[in-house]
Amino acid sequence: MRTIWIALALCLVVALPALADLAPIQMDGYFDDWTALASAYTDGSGDNGSSGIDFQNIWVANDQDNLYLRFETTADVQPDEQQDMRLYLDTDMNAGTGLSYGGIGADLVWEFGNRTGTFYTGGNSTVYHDNIGLQMGPTTSNTEFEVALTRNAVPANGQALFSGGSVRFILRDAAGGGDLCPDSGSISYSFVAGTLPVATIPLGRDDPAHIRLTTWNLQSDALFDGGAAEAAQDRMLKVMDPDLIVVCEVWNHNATQVRDMIETHLPSGPGEAWYAVGIDGGNVVCSRFPILQRWEINPGFRDTGVLLDLPNQPKDLLLIAAHWRCCTADANRQEEADSIIGFLRDARTVGGLLDLPAGTPFLLAGDLNLVGWRQQLLTIESGDIINEGTYGADSPPDWDGGPFTPVVSRHPDARAGYTWRNDFSSYYPGMLDWILYTDSALALHNNYVLETRTMTATTLSTYGLQQYDTTDASDHAPRVADFTIYDPLSPVPDVPVDRAGARLLPNAPNPFNPQTELRFALDREGVVTLEVFDARGRRISEFRPTAFGAGSHAVTWNGTDASGRPAASGIYRVRMTARMGERIVLGEQSITLVK
Repeated sequence: MRTIWIALALCLVVALPALADLAPIQMDGYFDDWTALASAYTDGSGDNGSSGIDFQNIWVANDQDNLYLRFETTADVQPDEQQDMRLYLDTDMNAGTGLSYGGIGADLVWEFGNRTGTFYTGGNSTVYHDNIGLQMGPTTSNTEFEVALTRNAVPANGQALFSGGSVRFILRDAAGGGDLCPDSGSISYSFVAGTLPVATIPLGRDDPAHIRLTTWNLQSDALFDGGAAEAAQDRMLKVMDPDLIVVCEVWNHNATQVRDMIETHLPSGPGEAWYAVGIDGGNVVCSRFPILQRWEINPGFRDTGVLLDLPNQPKDLLLIAAHWRCCTADANRQEEADSIIGFLRDARTVGGLLDLPAGTPFLLAGDLNLVGWRQQLLTIESGDIINEGTYGADSPPDWDGGPFTPVVSRHPDARAGYTWRNDFSSYYPGMLDWILYTDSALALHNNYVLETRTMTATTLSTYGLQQYDTTDASDHAPRVADFTIYDPLSPVPDVPVDRAGARLLPNAPNPFNPQTELRFALDREGVVTLEVFDARGRRISEFRPTAFGAGSHAVTWNGTDASGRPAASGIYRVRMTARMGERIVLGEQSITLVK
C-alpha cells in the first residue's frame, strides 16, 4: 500500500495573495457552488512524486461561520484514511509562534489520515474534528475535496483558532519526490467581512399531494429503546410525517412490530393504514400505500425492492431499501451496488424476475455507508457494473438512459450535508445516508436532513423540536425528500392547450444571458410553481406557487440562484407544476445559459 503524505502549510518567504471571496459554500462533497469563484493558485503539472498526486487548483473562501478550502489532485485518495494528508495552518500570521514549518509558524497541524491534529497556541494539545468544527467532503475517495473549519473554534487552552483577519498555508505531498503547492512560498488569505444568511428550509411539504420519503438509520433497533429516544423519535416523525419510511438496523424485530411502532407515532386516519415489509435481515419499509410485490435483491445482503400501489397515480413506484456494509468493506458494497443495477436492468427489460411498465419511477434510499472508494457511488449512479460476469452488463438505471440522480440536501438552518456526526468518534461527519431517484419519472421538491443540533432556537420552537433530538433518537439524522410522479410533457407546443390543461412553452431567448422568460399556458385558472434545477438535479431557483388565469404567461429568471449568485454557464432544467382544481399537470424542458 502506498503511503501518501500531503501537507497544507504556510510559508513566509513569498506570500501569494489569494482572491478573497465571501461565498455560501454548502459542505456536501459537490462543487457546483465553487464554480463562480476564481482559484487562488494553479500549480504546475508534471511535478508529482511517487504517490501520483499532482496538485492542480486551490480555492479559498469564507462566510461568517467558516473558512473553506478546496483543492484538486490527480490521484484518487480517501479523505480520512489510507494516507497522511496534513494541514499546516498559520492563523496569526506570525512565524515566531506555533510549529516552524516552511517559513511559517503553524498554529494548527491537522493529520487528515489519522483524523487528529496538534494545536500549538497556549501549549501543544491534541485536538479532534469537533474541536475545530472540521467538515470534509466528499465522504468517499475523490480527486478533489472541500474542507471547512469553524471560525469561532476554540480548540484548546481557551485559545481561539483564528485570532486575526488573515491566514496562510501550503499544500504538500510528502511522499517520495512529492508535489508542493505552491512550488515556493505560501498562499495567504484575508477574510471578507459580511454575512450570508442561511435561508431556513420549511420542514413541511410544499403541497400535501407530494409523496414524502424518509430514510433513517435507527441504530440497533433504537425504535424500541423507549425513554428519551422514543420521545425524540416521536417529535421528529410527527414533523416529517412521511408516506414512506426506510428504517435501517432493525436487527431483532419484525416488520409487523416496526409497523405497529410507526402507527403509535403516526396514527392512521379513517380509511388509512400502514403497510410494512422486512425480508433482508436489517431493513424495514413502512408505507401508507399498499405493497404489491417484494424482492430480496441479493440474499445475504441488505437490499430489498418493493412495488407500491399509489392511488390516483399513472404508475406504481419501485422503492429499493438499502443498508450497505460499513467502513472498509468496499468489496461488499460493490457487490451490493452491482446487484441493484442488475435488478433495475431486469425491471426495465422483458423477462427475468420482474417486468415493469416503461417510465415506472424508481427510488433508492438507505444508509449506503459510502466511506471508502467512490466506485460504489459511481456504479449506483451511472450503472457501471464491475462484476459483469455475475451481475451482467452495464446499465444506466434511468429509463432515459441517464443516471440515478442523488438528492443533495442540507440541514434546515445550516450549509451542511452530513447525516452522521459523532463528536466522540475520530471519524469526520459524513454523508452516509442517501436518496437517489429517476428524474425522468420523478420531480424532486422540498428536501432536507433533519439535524436538530444545527437548527436555530426559532426553528426548533416553531416545530416543537429539541436541540439534541437527533442524537437522542439515533446516531444518524434522517433524510427527507418530497416527490411527484409525472410523464413529462413535450417542450414543443404541439399539444392543444385545451387538451393538456397546462403546458410549459419554450423559454425565450434560448440560449440566454443574463435572463430569459419562462413561458407557460393554462386553459383555465390554476396555481403554478416553476423550479430551475442544475445538471445534478439540485434546485437552484424557484418561483413559489402563484395563481394565474387562463392564457399565456411568463416569468423572468435572471440567471441567479436562490442566494442571488450568478449561475454558471450550462444546461438547466425547468419544471412546471400546475394545480388546476383536483388535477396536477407537470411539464419539463431544458434551457441553456451561456456566458
